[in-house]
Amino acid sequence: MNDPLYAEQLAKARAMLNQPCDEEWLAETTRIEGDGWIEAGVMTKPYVEYLESRTPEQIRAQFRQMRIQSILLSELHDWMQTWELGMSFEIVYAEARRVVRRHLKQITPEQESWLDALVGEDDQHLPIEERTLRAQVVAMLSTLFTDDDWQTLADIAAQAMARGILQVAQVKTVSPITV
Repeated sequence: MNDPLYAEQLAKARAMLNQPCDEEWLAETTRIEGDGWIEAGVMTKPYVEYLESRTPEQIRAQFRQMRIQSILLSELHDWMQTWELGMSFEIVYAEARRVVRRHLKQITPEQESWLDALVGEDDQHLPIEERTLRAQVVAMLSTLFTDDDWQTLADIAAQAMARGILQVAQVKTVSPITV
């Protein structure tokens, strides 16, 4: 890159960095933002309307649910990786996530208290090996799954494995090896 071009680009970058300090820019930004929402275009309008329709309590409950799922689903992922599902892992994991989410909608008061404690433990930001409740997540998840849930997961795994094997067989018949 030659020096005059570099100097011009550097000057533009400095001007852009200094622009937010300009009073005119601040006034224009305030005018554009209006009610305080900064939108990224028309596609975000439904999302902004959704947020505006929620009460603070609803937003807190949704955030709590997100945190619970974040913990449970990451532990579910790690646990399921030990099942050696191979090519069927992703489809079985997707169904297992649906199962967990479905059961979280109908948890007992005891489970609710345990989940509150789990989130509280997570808030402490302890090293993973010191999180005693987190170490119990797999046991808790296994109690959520019913016999029907286990059967569904097994059926999905078997079907996915069968599809994978049949695809290998199809490739073999499509492109035979010639000598």
